[in-house]
Amino acid sequence: MHAEDGVPVTPPGRRLDPPELLEVARRVGRAEDVWRERLERCADDRTYVSLFLDEHVGVWAISWSEDTHDTGYHDHDRSCGAVYVADGVIRHEKLRLGHRPVGEPVAAGDGFCFDNSVIHRMRKEPGAPPTVTVHAYSPPLTFTGQYGDPGDGLLHRVPTGSEEHLSPKGGQGTDSTD
Repeated sequence: MHAEDGVPVTPPGRRLDPPELLEVARRVGRAEDVWRERLERCADDRTYVSLFLDEHVGVWAISWSEDTHDTGYHDHDRSCGAVYVADGVIRHEKLRLGHRPVGEPVAAGDGFCFDNSVIHRMRKEPGAPPTVTVHAYSPPLTFTGQYGDPGDGLLHRVPTGSEEHLSPKGGQGTDSTD
């Protein structure tokens, strides 16, 4: 996408690091006119739309309307990323071995970034109003790994294409607490 599409991102011409991606997600998240109407067309489900894509960066907006909306634990394969909460509250949880996940609510106006080694989960904060998050990835997402326990007590990774809707794949263990 280019400036005439209304997305406030200048194509960088290179890969961006996590803090740079957070700034991109923040700028796009604050440009409500870029994503609001496109997400409202499908307001009854967790919906995502691609807002910007070139060979170095991909930017998406995701709406979360129900408390049950949950990505499940996943990684971003070779991509680093950042998330900016434009509206509402999202719960961000990081998987830990041998311990409960670490999680916290992230409210509108805040965000976080991560490198390509992070396994995390995002879900709408229970009781929060409808939520919109803006995600920026570099390089653009082509694959993710989704994690869960399909019933054998072991953690499994299911490789998936980036176009697949992320959702829990098997048991997700114990939720985090604040």
